[in-house]
Amino acid sequence: MPPIGLRTAPRSALALLLGGASLLGAQQWVPPRPPCDISPGYFRIVSAQLDLKLAAERQDVRDRMLAQAKDVLFRSIVDDKQDKNPAAWYYLGRYFKAVGDAAGADTAFARAEALAPQCTADIATYRRVLSVETQNRAATAWQAGNQDSAAALFRLAYRLVPSNARPLFALAGLYAEAQTFDSAIVYYRRAAAAAAGDTALSANRRDALSNVARIYLSRAQTDPAVQRAQQTRASQDSLERLLAADSAVVARMVASSVSRHKRQARLSPADQAAFSRDSSARADAVGRERAARAALAVQAASGAAAVRAVSAPAIAAHRDLLAAFPDDMDAATNLATLYAQSGEPDLATTVFDSVLVHAHNLQAEDLIIAGERLLGTGLVRPGARALSLGLARNPYRRDALFYLARAYYTLRDSANMLPTAQRLIALDPLNRNGIRLVAAAWDLKGRRDSTLKYVTRADSTLPVDITVSSFAPDSAGFVLTAVATNLRSAASQPFKLSFDFLGPGGAVATTLPADIPALPPGGSQQFELHVKGTDLLGWRYRPS
Repeated sequence: MPPIGLRTAPRSALALLLGGASLLGAQQWVPPRPPCDISPGYFRIVSAQLDLKLAAERQDVRDRMLAQAKDVLFRSIVDDKQDKNPAAWYYLGRYFKAVGDAAGADTAFARAEALAPQCTADIATYRRVLSVETQNRAATAWQAGNQDSAAALFRLAYRLVPSNARPLFALAGLYAEAQTFDSAIVYYRRAAAAAAGDTALSANRRDALSNVARIYLSRAQTDPAVQRAQQTRASQDSLERLLAADSAVVARMVASSVSRHKRQARLSPADQAAFSRDSSARADAVGRERAARAALAVQAASGAAAVRAVSAPAIAAHRDLLAAFPDDMDAATNLATLYAQSGEPDLATTVFDSVLVHAHNLQAEDLIIAGERLLGTGLVRPGARALSLGLARNPYRRDALFYLARAYYTLRDSANMLPTAQRLIALDPLNRNGIRLVAAAWDLKGRRDSTLKYVTRADSTLPVDITVSSFAPDSAGFVLTAVATNLRSAASQPFKLSFDFLGPGGAVATTLPADIPALPPGGSQQFELHVKGTDLLGWRYRPS
């Protein structure tokens, strides 16, 4: 299969890619146009010129006149030594054009242009027509599954008009579809270079550079060195969470022991023995986890060099893409990820900062997706920045608020975490994980009373958790899918929710009810809401 996200031109869309050109000389003879002032200069070539004119003007003698012109021109060039006469080659090119022999015309016209440069513009008109005809033949061959013939014809079409990059784009797409990715890379790059400065092909050029980057990215991400590095990173993340939890427990034990000592309070011998065993075990675990963290850091550093070598082509390709299209958020995110995997987080941050200069051109969805991807690779600060910018454009993306609040917690940014978590539960007030984030935000601020309030709500007093799993467009509008889960050991009471669906500016486009039935202990119930609309930004709900 092609690398994920590779943009290949489908064969059915080739007509749009290749464009068209008006045919010249249908049912009429067009003499050489100024400044192509060549004269036949030889009687046989005069005869060939007349034969070609008759062939163009009279269908009843066309085949005979063309055959006669060919014979005369070949004899003139080969037998009569007219190979230095530009008119001989020019009219031979016209003959090949008339019979649809693009390769022959290319050769003959090239000789004519070399001998009579003033005819280049005149000859270019025939080259353009031949190129389009050849592209159409190539497209037909491609659609018929004749890849080799199609590739040869696309190359010929480009050779006829080297200023037209369309055949190169088609060639690259052909090779990509066949999963011949080395050849696809060659032609994507040639096409992008040939299309530089052509605004009509700007989107094709962007796709070509993007495809080169994606092919190399796919290769890098499936390389064993990168996969080992990803496994090491996952182990580091897991160990950091475990170490943080165990360190917090040890800190509380130490604080408890110090407090008892100050109060001159004593535990019973049995409790003291249990406390000593538990605290020693926890301290030993923290020591082992710190040693393991140090070993993983060494392993990650040694693996980073291998990752850098494997990722070098992908990094170069993404830099080329960003040099041409500096507002490409997907490319910047991929490049930042590659730098992070290569042990160069500062470069990752620099790349992302450079693309955010163009943030005014970016859509909320692009920024939010980039932010979530960056967080997933451990680039917490740039990820948080991307999410923040995305939420400035669409403040109603619940998942983006959730991930941003978690990022602020990782950064220990209490000033931003609390308002973000509060915005989250304003949209999603009965979600246990959201309530826990508010508790964590108050904890960062050192407000134990507020922390306890929200911990109690999440773990003790919230009877039913509401989790909205998706909010996605469909053919009729949008579908919201959610699950209600009874968190308690007793059956829950039925209740109602009112969902507001929000449009631009936060205006309520429509409100729909949701009936939550009585649920058994630990039981759950999925429900869906179908809402019409095309520009909905998000949702919020409240018990009603």
